[in-house]
Amino acid sequence: MNQRAKRAVACLVVSAATRVAGAQNAAVMPVTEANVWARYDALLRAVVRGNGVDYARLRGRLGELQAIHGWLGEHGPTRTPRAYASSNARKAYWLNAYNATVLRGVAEAPATMRNVLTYLPDGGFFRARRWRIDGREMTLDSVENREVRPVFRDARVHVALNCAARSCPPLRAGAYTAARIDAQLAAQARSYVNAAGNVEIDAAAHTVRVTQIFEWFREDFAGAGGTVEWLRAFAGTPLRAPLNAACGAGASACAVTYRPYDWALNAAQ
Repeated sequence: MNQRAKRAVACLVVSAATRVAGAQNAAVMPVTEANVWARYDALLRAVVRGNGVDYARLRGRLGELQAIHGWLGEHGPTRTPRAYASSNARKAYWLNAYNATVLRGVAEAPATMRNVLTYLPDGGFFRARRWRIDGREMTLDSVENREVRPVFRDARVHVALNCAARSCPPLRAGAYTAARIDAQLAAQARSYVNAAGNVEIDAAAHTVRVTQIFEWFREDFAGAGGTVEWLRAFAGTPLRAPLNAACGAGASACAVTYRPYDWALNAAQ
């Protein structure tokens, strides 16, 4: 095949790809204040599978995710403050914005990407890659450590923010909303704390083993009385009994240790 023919074929391929992309974009209805959270909720329900995410299916809905995330880029507590007058509205916005950004970052990465921490140098997925959110250029790290943790001082956000890693608490299969954020976070905390394997207790050795999230953000859990007291607040009876046996009523009789963090992608199994 000569060069002219090769160029013609290449043009046909690009043209076809453009038509497909255009058709996909045309199928995505405009995102508005009235429908953004319902659409994000529907997207999450479609792609969250147990403790993971069906990223192949998410890539098939990338146009919808990009439309939602594009809306988040131009709306938010700073950009459109009247829509986020309450603390609950702002909290729901930032949790949703963080998780949607992570999803978009993974969906737009090569399908061969299997580890979010090593995907870009020096954890760049979180600390270097910048996204437009709330009318500003922000990193995921800045969302977590400037807009969420120091503002809301609620340790439950650590079971709501999902970093696309296996050791991260599972992504909720639905959007957070201002009206239900407190109940949603409490449910997330109970689900995580009581899930098999997340809290390992050795009553004889007086030790409690948990994810490194409790080590990295020790000061946040200290505000809730410390790691053991935070766990006890959400533990069901089957977990509370061995927790009390290991740590005592005052939570001072046990040592807290931490499991190494698994940063492998939380792809649905």
